[in-house]
Amino acid sequence: MIRCLVFLLLLFPLVSCSVPTKQWAGENKDYLWTAMIAAASTPDYSSKDSRKRWIVIENDVDVNDQLGRIVVRRKLSRSLKLARQNEQIDHREWFFVIKLLPKNPPTVTFDTTESQLVPVRLQDEANRYFMQVDALLHPLSQGSN
Repeated sequence: MIRCLVFLLLLFPLVSCSVPTKQWAGENKDYLWTAMIAAASTPDYSSKDSRKRWIVIENDVDVNDQLGRIVVRRKLSRSLKLARQNEQIDHREWFFVIKLLPKNPPTVTFDTTESQLVPVRLQDEANRYFMQVDALLHPLSQGSN
């Protein structure tokens, strides 16, 4: 029992620290790069789920074409009122590093250099970003889902 507990405690940091990654097989790298910049520059936080809706207060995007790196510093805010709860006002400041790796198929990583995010929040934000890039690359297929 103790061995199992020690094993799980040693394994947990490795699992929780993985970097969200997505591959775009068959995509042109230049088109993908353009979509990545557009998604970072104009984030969309609209959602059917009110808990995922945010207002972008500040969005600073630094693009380095030579390194294939996008650095995003973002401030978000929201006012959330759920049933039988008091209004909740939230603010978040995020710092992301998004990279287009020099491999084939085109592969993108989405990471944070600081530990200010809960791993689940990082994964949610990465998924939101990847979905926005997909929508920019294939706008007609998004309407059929």
